Amino acid sequence: MNFPRPDPEENDNGPIRAPDFSLRQLSYFLAAAQHQSVQKAAALLHVSSPAVSAAIAHLEGTLGVTLFNRQHARGLLLTEAGSEFAVQCRAVLQNANELLVPGTLDRSALRGQVKVGCLTTFAPLVIPALLNSVRAEIPNAKLTWTEGHHEYLIEGLRTGTLDLAVLYDFEIPSGIQIMTLRSAPLQVVLPPDHPLSSRTHIPAADINTEPFILLDLPRTREYMLSAFSSHGVLPRIAHAVTSLNMLFGLVAAGHGFSLLNFCPPYTVPGIGRIVSRPFDSHVRQPNIVVAHSYRYHYPRVAAAIVERIASIVDTLTIESP
Repeated sequence: MNFPRPDPEENDNGPIRAPDFSLRQLSYFLAAAQHQSVQKAAALLHVSSPAVSAAIAHLEGTLGVTLFNRQHARGLLLTEAGSEFAVQCRAVLQNANELLVPGTLDRSALRGQVKVGCLTTFAPLVIPALLNSVRAEIPNAKLTWTEGHHEYLIEGLRTGTLDLAVLYDFEIPSGIQIMTLRSAPLQVVLPPDHPLSSRTHIPAADINTEPFILLDLPRTREYMLSAFSSHGVLPRIAHAVTSLNMLFGLVAAGHGFSLLNFCPPYTVPGIGRIVSRPFDSHVRQPNIVVAHSYRYHYPRVAAAIVERIASIVDTLTIESP
C-alpha cells in the first residue's frame, strides 16, 4: 500500500508543505492500534473517546483507506493498510521525539546501530575510512558492515539485513530510495607502456581485438560486455576474474586490458602499476549512490553516517593517471 507522498518537484521549487494531519492524531491512532480499543487509548492518553475516534476518521479520510476493521467482540483490528501505516507512524513519531533530546544536533550524542553494505569493488577504500570517521565523530553509534555484489546488497535492503548500501545505480528496484554521490564513468585499464595509454579517450573499435580481462561478477559482467556490443563489436576475452587484485595484477603484468568504473591508482609489487583512460561508449555512465528501503526508519544517526559516506566517496580517487 502506497500512502500519499510529497511531490518531489514541489520540494525543489519551494518549502515542503505539512500533511493534512498532526503528530497528535498519529499518536492517537497508534494508541488505538496498540490497545485495540478507542476507550483504552483515550484513557491512557487522558483525552476523550470522541477525540480518538475523530483522529482515526480524519486519517482514514485523508489517506483514503480503512485503517481498522471494527469487530464488536475483538475491538479494533488493523487492516493490511493500517499495519503498514502504523510502521510509518512509529518512525515519524520517533524522529519527532528525537528533536526534543538534549544534544540531538550534536553528532557525538547520536546513538543507535546502523548496518551498512558496500559494493566489493570500492569497499576497501570506503569502509575503513567510514569506521575511522564514525569512531571519531559519532562515537556512540554502532556501525556494522558487509561487502558484496549488487544483488546481495539490494536483497539486504529489501529484507532489512542492511539499513544502507553504497553501490552503483544500476536497475534500482521500486521501494529503494537513492541519493546520488558522484558519477563513475567507464574507464579502460591498461599497463602504462601500452600504446593506447597516451590517448585521452579510447573508443571500443580501437581496443576490442586486444586481450580483455573481464571482471566476472553479477551485473558487472553484462554491463561490461554491453559496452562493446553497443558499438557492434565484441571483446576478445582472455581471462575472467572475480577480484580487483587479480585484475590489476594481470593488467600490470601486460596480459591484457580491462574496463572499470572505479580504478584508483594501484601498483603491483614486483610487477608494475596500472593506468586508466576514459572509454568512449554508448552505455549509460552510472553513479555511486547510497540507498535504503523506503520502509527503513531513517534515524538521525543514519543521516549522520550518510553524511560521512558522502564526504568519503566525494574525495575518492577513482581514476589512475
